[in-house]
Amino acid sequence: MEKYDVIVVGAGNGGLSAAVTASQKGLKTILFEKHNLPGGAVSSFRRGRFEFEPSLHEMCEVGSEEKPGVTRRLLDDLEAEVDMVHENSCYTIISTDPKESFTIKLPCGIDEFCQTVDKEVPGSGEKIKLFLEYQKRAMDEAERLDKKKFHLKDLPEIFNLFKMLSFSTDFIFDMFKIPKKAQHIIEPYWTYVGEPTSTMCPFMMGIMDYCYIVDGAGLPSKFSHEISLSLDKSIRKHGGKIFYNTPVTKILIKKHKVYGVVAGGKEYYANNIICNCFPNDVFGHMVDHKEIPLIETKKANARKLGVSFINVNLGLNKTVQELGISDYSTFILKYADSTEQFKACHNIGGGGFIIANALNTVIPECSPKGTSHITLTTAVYGDDWKNVKPQDYKKTKLKIAQDLIEYYEKSAGVNIRPYIEEIEVATPVTYCRYLGTPNGTPYGYQSSNWDGIFLRTMNLIKERTIKGLKFVGAHAQHADGYNQTLKSGKVAVEEIK
Repeated sequence: MEKYDVIVVGAGNGGLSAAVTASQKGLKTILFEKHNLPGGAVSSFRRGRFEFEPSLHEMCEVGSEEKPGVTRRLLDDLEAEVDMVHENSCYTIISTDPKESFTIKLPCGIDEFCQTVDKEVPGSGEKIKLFLEYQKRAMDEAERLDKKKFHLKDLPEIFNLFKMLSFSTDFIFDMFKIPKKAQHIIEPYWTYVGEPTSTMCPFMMGIMDYCYIVDGAGLPSKFSHEISLSLDKSIRKHGGKIFYNTPVTKILIKKHKVYGVVAGGKEYYANNIICNCFPNDVFGHMVDHKEIPLIETKKANARKLGVSFINVNLGLNKTVQELGISDYSTFILKYADSTEQFKACHNIGGGGFIIANALNTVIPECSPKGTSHITLTTAVYGDDWKNVKPQDYKKTKLKIAQDLIEYYEKSAGVNIRPYIEEIEVATPVTYCRYLGTPNGTPYGYQSSNWDGIFLRTMNLIKERTIKGLKFVGAHAQHADGYNQTLKSGKVAVEEIK
């Protein structure tokens, strides 16, 4: 009988982080992954002579080696040897909305950022700065709450934090009297959470705005697989085992308590199972139905699945300099308002916005000499793809790719079609096949203001209905994002007594 202290199911960010932390603590740990490589979405793939990222745009809260941010400190704790490269501007934003068109390049640095917005929307800079200062105070109080370092005298300030958590981002922006156009300029990071500002927690919006504006973005120099392979190495260094090509087919439960798993046709036993798989999939296929608590069915019915994506990965036989591209991250908006952008996610081809990433502007050697690659991303709901017939799938995705490329060229003022050497289009069907998530969502459940990080964390004990079973990853309490999913695995293990 093979007995372990911790069994980890799935080698995504959360699973890898959990396995590292458990093995560091001296717990007998084994990790099972159905694919032949670690990472899940934290990966890369090759087409011809080009290598592409399937999911990573950029990472926030990285900071520098001299002044490390939360993400860098977390990677250090996990002993991940990752060479991070910095992008020291925020983004370029282009609105083609005829009701509100603009093109602005936003720099890092609070003063510089606010001054740039103020030039476009006079009188908005100081209001944005006040919002960011308020956000910093809220972040400091949240950290003190997390570390349980607060006193009764701090309650009025903590009350302000919870007051902020009670409303939408739009409400808080309006409270600070930020003009609507300025709001539209500073809110494009909503796409990194998949929730529009009309229903998004302002604290989460503020974290992204503040951290990107202050610290810029971080990117692994050798693609995101550098992270997952390094975490694999760290697990083994501390005596943890990893079995690839070994899917877990069953989680063993008795009297609402886990006692093991079935993987590769063999039983393995542990009182702690940390699962990087989607709860819908676990309770739908991996657990005896008689062992499923009613509340799990209610939660699955109450929560809404997050968005998925269409990615158009382009390998070009021209450099970014030759193409006239100087910005790494460009948001192109068909509609200036995020709620209208979000509504377009229900179109099979999305198109309410495009995120264009030109990695060569940050890491010139990421593609062969004399070449470059660009990724165009838009969000869609995977459920809408059920109406595409198999025989029409290829034609459909290529037509959508063509439309996105044309929109990018027209909006950004560049010509890329004559120089396309490789093209690979990913859809929700691709994500579903590779990640195994419902409707192909990499974002887990919709992270709205009624079901965001804070409320999930506050109700965490109630949500753990099966003793010894914890979920990590984008669908867990910390929601989506590379830094958040890495954190979820570490926190899950640190709770083990």
